Amino acid sequence: MNIESITARKLIQLKAFSIQFTHPFQWANGWKAPVYLDDRKILSYTQARAFFKVELSRIVAENFPDIDMVAGIATTAIAHGILVAEQLGLPFVYVHPTPKDHGLENQIEGDLRPRQKVLIVENQVNTGSNLTKVIEAIRNNGCTVVGVVTIFDYQFPSTQKKLSVAGVPLFALSNYNAFIEQLREDKMGSQETIDLLEAWHTNPKKWKP
Repeated sequence: MNIESITARKLIQLKAFSIQFTHPFQWANGWKAPVYLDDRKILSYTQARAFFKVELSRIVAENFPDIDMVAGIATTAIAHGILVAEQLGLPFVYVHPTPKDHGLENQIEGDLRPRQKVLIVENQVNTGSNLTKVIEAIRNNGCTVVGVVTIFDYQFPSTQKKLSVAGVPLFALSNYNAFIEQLREDKMGSQETIDLLEAWHTNPKKWKP
C-alpha cells in the first residue's frame, strides 16, 4: 500500500471526513460540498500526530533539503507547520492570507528575513486561494518559496493551474482519488455515495445537492 492510500485510510479511521448530501458544507468561496475534512482531529491523537509529523517531515527532507524556514498558513496549518519545523530543527513563521487589521497589522508572524528559502506547510489544499496569497506575501518579503507540502490535496485542476503559474511544486501525503479508492476498497461507502462524491469533484463550482 502506498503512502497516499495509508494516509487516506488513517484519515478515514480517525473519522476526519464527514459526508452529507442533504445538508452540504459551505466552503469559504461559496461552493457547496458534500464532503468536509477536519484534519485538526489528527492533533488530538498522539500516534496519528506522530505519523503525520514524521511523514510530512520526510517529504520535506527528501525534496527540499536546504530550506531556511518552515511557514505555516494561518490559522489552520500553524500546528502542522510547527510539528514539521520541530521535527527538522528549523525556524518557523506563520503567514496570514491578508494582513491583520489590528495590532502591528502583520501578515507574516515571526522573523522572516529576505533571501531565505521557505517551505510552506498547508493542512489541506482545495481552491488554493489562501495559498497563493501566502506565496505572494512571502515573495514580497524578498524570499523564495521552494514548495508546498500538505496532508491532503483535493486535486482540482484550477488549483493545480494556479500553482503551476506560480511555479511552486506541491507534495501531498494523500489526495481525493486515494480517498475515493480507499472508501471503495474498505467498503466504507455505498456505490451511490462514491458516484455522488465523484460527480461533485468533477464540477464542484456548479454542483447542487
